[in-house]
Amino acid sequence: MAEIYNVHLGVLNLGELPSEISEIGDDWETTFKGKRQKIITNLQRVVPDESAYNEVIVKRSNEGYAEFVSPTHPDYNKIMLKRKVKMPARASDYITHRNEAFQEGGAFEQGITDNKDAFMNNVKVILRVVGDKDKIVGAIPKAQLILLGKKALFEEVKNDTYDHVITSTELKPFFKYRRTIATIVATLNYYLSYVVYAIDAGYDDTWIENNIVNDANAELASYVNANLINPDLDPANSKIEISKDATTGRWGIHIVEATPEA
Repeated sequence: MAEIYNVHLGVLNLGELPSEISEIGDDWETTFKGKRQKIITNLQRVVPDESAYNEVIVKRSNEGYAEFVSPTHPDYNKIMLKRKVKMPARASDYITHRNEAFQEGGAFEQGITDNKDAFMNNVKVILRVVGDKDKIVGAIPKAQLILLGKKALFEEVKNDTYDHVITSTELKPFFKYRRTIATIVATLNYYLSYVVYAIDAGYDDTWIENNIVNDANAELASYVNANLINPDLDPANSKIEISKDATTGRWGIHIVEATPEA
């Protein structure tokens, strides 16, 4: 076995994100608030009054719920009676509260503002794992370049703070077929995102390994076999895994390419 390429691609720490990312949250808030009038106009068109409320919401809801419960349910009549009596009584409240909620500065706009931080927390995880087109190239697109065998392109975007190149004598496409890479990238993105969520939640490395990484690596290992990987590579000694790098101290993606013994 000859190891020809060995690299660890680390995720960014929260404090390493550029301050400009606040613009993403501002744009999200502005965009959704800008939809307020369009949304209420459409709602008022579909349900303009109490009569339409009973036809569009109450009647359709009861028909759907009746199919879900089934007339054979022992309490079917009681359940449907409760819905038929109570729901029409809410028609006036629905119209009033809906229109109030979509007034300028109302509950709709306030809800967007209140959820801005939650939205940005998810954005920050994405940026630390995937990055964006302008300022950050994350571990996921770097892994894709490695799996494609594009060594020169990876060298242009790698960052010695986050990435640890261990062996770099050669780099080959990892798989026989490019389409396999899409599956690997999706799997890496799914599990590595949860690793970052776990880090932010305060879980230690042992918890992360036992509850996320072991499952991730078992799934990833199932793709590193003679049927899928480049026949120039040795499936027994090549690997794709999620691990914590001892040099950078970061969780990330570890890829090894090894060729068979001559």
